[in-house]
Amino acid sequence: MRAIRLLTGGAFLVGALASTGAGAVELKVLSPEAMKPALQELAPAFEKESGNKLKIEYAPVEAIQKKVSDEEEYDVVILDQKATTALTQKAKVVGGSVKKLASEKDEAYVASSPMLTEQPVAAQKLIDFLDSPKAAEVYKAKGMQRG
Repeated sequence: MRAIRLLTGGAFLVGALASTGAGAVELKVLSPEAMKPALQELAPAFEKESGNKLKIEYAPVEAIQKKVSDEEEYDVVILDQKATTALTQKAKVVGGSVKKLASEKDEAYVASSPMLTEQPVAAQKLIDFLDSPKAAEVYKAKGMQRG
């Protein structure tokens, strides 16, 4: 049984590394409208830096929660802290991938990776990029506070 787990884990790791090392990937991102101004500015910088492409879809928080709960395929989701906590408890997003990004009014937005992402390494690179000091400057310029 232990050998099967090791083989499965090893195969997953090799697949994840191969998929990101094979060239550019397209990451599917789902975000609330509130993050749109910042993401429109940050997306080209990430694409240039990483070589990966972003396909960003915007929706209300409730719709994002439903899509993730229904296990639609996304690599990175941005939600408010409360919704992300609920999805983490339901094992729909990876708890260790959650990063606080920015806040607007009383809403704090965080990025995380769904459990079923096909590009886990590239998705984590995007989450780290969105959590970077460079991104924080953009959030501030767009009238958002750091998360």
